[in-house]
Amino acid sequence: MMRRLLPLLAAVLLALQLGGCGAGAGNDSNAAPSPSSNTEAPLAASPSGSPTAARPEPSASESPSASAPAESVRPEDPEAALLNAAKEVVGALRDRDLKRLASWIDPELGVRFSPYAHMDEKNDLVFKPEKLPTFKDAEALTWGSYDGSGEPIELTFRDYFEKFVYDQDFAEAPDVTANKLLGTGNTPFNGKELYPGSSFVEFHFPGFDDKLEGHDWESLVLVFVPSGDQWRLCAVVHSQWTI
Repeated sequence: MMRRLLPLLAAVLLALQLGGCGAGAGNDSNAAPSPSSNTEAPLAASPSGSPTAARPEPSASESPSASAPAESVRPEDPEAALLNAAKEVVGALRDRDLKRLASWIDPELGVRFSPYAHMDEKNDLVFKPEKLPTFKDAEALTWGSYDGSGEPIELTFRDYFEKFVYDQDFAEAPDVTANKLLGTGNTPFNGKELYPGSSFVEFHFPGFDDKLEGHDWESLVLVFVPSGDQWRLCAVVHSQWTI
């Protein structure tokens, strides 16, 4: 019986020895490490030859070709800028805001007040921004001559303003035009001749009484001169049917 077990025991011992040798080989410190998911990204050569860390490809949202080009900014249309300036001025006149009005007056030319479409270069009153009269001024000034009679127009600034500047609600005028007059009569408008390079905006009422067939039309004409990229007020002209 004992003789039969000896070969079996020898086989078991041999198997245990061979298994121990295999485990030792697996723990050998000189063996090459296996790849791991925690290893750093490989280095890629830069154009200069020095290694640089590999960078991921940009996504579609990060790619320069995927971003839309910036929209170009268009300069404001000159006529639109002129109309905007005129609306600001007529708003100041409506509100009787002389401080706001003065801020639009050309500092060199001042602002001319004309009771009729044809401006009188010699006799019209012209005021620099800092010299603009106030509604409290009691002194009567001569603003020209009445159409027809030729009598002098002698009024305080307040009275002149109410009769020859804002006698209608021109801010709500039904017709507003730039560099084109709707109200015309036998008194020609001479703004372009008096102020070369100027532009104007007309606030026009075609009439108020149907029986008068439009002969009672009225306009407020604001004349502007360019100043850099802005417009400056140089004349406030009242226009109506004249004899």
